[in-house]
Amino acid sequence: MLVCRDVTELVSDYLERALPLRRRLAVRLHLLRCEACRRYIDQMRKTVRLLARGRPAAPSPELVDQLVARTGEAPPSA
Repeated sequence: MLVCRDVTELVSDYLERALPLRRRLAVRLHLLRCEACRRYIDQMRKTVRLLARGRPAAPSPELVDQLVARTGEAPPSA
């Protein structure tokens, strides 16, 4: 029987469907019983989809200035 630590170590292979059938079924069985790991797998799926979109656009200089003014820190050097 897998524990949460096992699932976190297998998450990439699980999402890429690279696990052998027996291991994949063990992960699924664990996910049926563990809400925390279901949330973790869901977060990883969302992360993969987000990263697949590519790099987000850089914020405008005006937005950077506004954020820096609100935090009171020096702006990052470009």
